[in-house]
Amino acid sequence: MLLFQFALTRFRLFIVCTLCLAGGAFAQPTFQQFTRFNSPLPDNTVRHIAIDWLGRKWFCTDYGLAVYNDTTWTVYQTNNSGLTDNSVKHVSFDSQHRAWIATQNGGVCVFDGNSWLNYTLTNSGISSDYVRSITLDRFDHAWICTNNVLNFFDGSQWSVFNLSNSSLPVDNIAVITLENDSTRWLGTVNGGFVKMVDTAFTSYGIYNNTFPDNTITGIIIDPANIKWSACPAGALVRFFNNSAFAYNTLTSLIPSNSLTTLVADSLQNFWIGSFDKGLIKRVNNDFYYWNTQNSAMPDDIVFGVAVERNGVIWCGTGQEGVVRFEENTSDVTELSTAASVYVFPNPTVDQVTLRSYGRRIDQVCIRGINGATLLEKQNDLTGDFSLDVTGFSAGVYFMEIRCGDQLFSKKLVRLN
Repeated sequence: MLLFQFALTRFRLFIVCTLCLAGGAFAQPTFQQFTRFNSPLPDNTVRHIAIDWLGRKWFCTDYGLAVYNDTTWTVYQTNNSGLTDNSVKHVSFDSQHRAWIATQNGGVCVFDGNSWLNYTLTNSGISSDYVRSITLDRFDHAWICTNNVLNFFDGSQWSVFNLSNSSLPVDNIAVITLENDSTRWLGTVNGGFVKMVDTAFTSYGIYNNTFPDNTITGIIIDPANIKWSACPAGALVRFFNNSAFAYNTLTSLIPSNSLTTLVADSLQNFWIGSFDKGLIKRVNNDFYYWNTQNSAMPDDIVFGVAVERNGVIWCGTGQEGVVRFEENTSDVTELSTAASVYVFPNPTVDQVTLRSYGRRIDQVCIRGINGATLLEKQNDLTGDFSLDVTGFSAGVYFMEIRCGDQLFSKKLVRLN
């Protein structure tokens, strides 16, 4: 089979002069952009990025699949491979290192590096040729999310879960994340957040729970077994003990409520794509972001995010191709002397603790949303500084924290 391999001859390197963060200025990152004009990338709309066992980047675009090993490009399209459709939505890898490729109009393609195997409406038990995403379990069984049903394929038999044969709230499934062999979590389109235990479904949405959005585009489960979801209207949602809390522009410093995807790095920092504010990073309860207004990020739409083992971030954008993003670590020593403040737990029900790195916290002022001062306290201690907020009503408050000549602003959420 003829494959087109290209050597990368040109790239654009952007150096950001200043980086505007939610809470201060940080180091200077670098942005390297790959488009169809300066590289073999087949299209500038990149829906998803996956990194395989060899460190190769797989870019799912609207006009083919591109694989990049940091030197050479390989592009797969319907005219030069077994790919059934050029609109590629998602890719996952099984234990045999085969790529399971979701397409918009051609079902599922499985590629082992040499040969192609396809599952479509005409040759298999798959329910739709419009496949949104694929997740492989530890047995290499495929959970296939489509626009009209959830498919399960064990390698020989097909099963479907839909409105007619299950308690699924909708048939349009966007993403699935596996907690264990019997428990799965589904993100639906207009059907809420769904827990699947064996073949039983429990739904959480805006009508029967505190979940703020009925559409979920990304799910991760952290080491504490807390579920996190990216939502196109409900922002970042923390789900624990059957209760949801939304980190949105009112309750946190996240810059956008319209999120597309969500991944975690090795330090459990969250990297989030958005529809309008570019790339967002969550560190504890602090949020940082890079977009066209405050950096050399070329697009405010980020559909896909992937993290390499070395910490390099890859972003698939809406109209500007792929961006390789690397935070500059050359100023780490200098930055460590600057104060940074963390507020935890946040949200809280009784006490909140403030921790500063670099300087002692000198003064804290808590104000209501109307600007009225509710608490003001000087601090004569080093180390953590705790405040009792049990007398506060449930709601959102604003904290002004002074460390020497630096002033930090934080949002505080008090729960019932």
